[in-house]
Amino acid sequence: MSQSQSFFSLLRAQFAQEKFTRTRVHQILAVSQDPEDRVSRVADAFLVILIVLNVLAVMLESVPSIGEPYAAQFFMFEAFSVLIFLTEYVLRVWSCLESEHWASKGPVWGRVRYALSPIALTDLVAIIPFFIILSGTTMFDLRFLRILRLRRAFKLTRYSPDMSIVLGVLRDELRLLLALGFVLMLLVVMGSSLIFVLEGAETGPFSSIPGAMQWALRNLTTLGDADYVPTSEAGRSFGMVLGIVGIVFISMISGIFASGFTNARNKRHASLRRFVKIQLASGGDLDAKALELIELQRRLLGFSEPDALEIINEALEEQAGLDLAALKALAKRDDKMLLDD
Repeated sequence: MSQSQSFFSLLRAQFAQEKFTRTRVHQILAVSQDPEDRVSRVADAFLVILIVLNVLAVMLESVPSIGEPYAAQFFMFEAFSVLIFLTEYVLRVWSCLESEHWASKGPVWGRVRYALSPIALTDLVAIIPFFIILSGTTMFDLRFLRILRLRRAFKLTRYSPDMSIVLGVLRDELRLLLALGFVLMLLVVMGSSLIFVLEGAETGPFSSIPGAMQWALRNLTTLGDADYVPTSEAGRSFGMVLGIVGIVFISMISGIFASGFTNARNKRHASLRRFVKIQLASGGDLDAKALELIELQRRLLGFSEPDALEIINEALEEQAGLDLAALKALAKRDDKMLLDD
């Protein structure tokens, strides 16, 4: 109890000393990696909890036995959430010029470019449905607007280095994935056309090429379909061949993602390794301040402590020139750390 009181008293003291300049607002809204920055950590935790509660509220609101009796409470919570998210969005657009990337484009165009970035558009789309519903328009289905509010879950990607890696891999491999999607479309068209010819049915799912597309797609994705079964020997044989082609196709997609994640990990590994080398070159050794900076970089890149320790050891071994005595000292330090754990 005393520890929690001490934390909140320190937090109140830090809030009292805060000067919310543009630079400070940018630091608070950025994902905090500094354990001493309690204001930023509290802001991150509050926004994450609010996003999770919003996702739960959207799901619970769709249950008639819950959504109808507590409609007023859900609306009040929605209004409170939108107020917070709108304030966050405005502050992010205002303080984005603290980043060199946006500041280099000018005070106006930089903010416009930031507002059009994917992560900023995600923030904007998260609040638009509320104002559409509030306007009372009937142009949109309320169920669609309710589902659109679930895009708030994508705001969580800002607080997870691992999710950032997933999105980065998707972005880097987008052209190749689009090419494979085009190939898949061709395979579906060719597969449905061939099964249409082989079956030659006048009624049923194989009586037209569009009708056979579902069967071809399900076979290519190795799902199969008990309702769509060819009756001829040639049709069944072709179905097996199409299933094998689908397995090969899925293996290609898996290989693309595996290669993308490996490349992303290698880039992060090189980044942390380079950062450690810079710290070694600056001071000649890793003192407490250097280790603290490395720890912040480790959290930013999403490395586990054992992986980061291995990278530090690699850099130290390289600096030591594979000196036997130095390697023994590193091994002894590692053994001690493992025993302490």
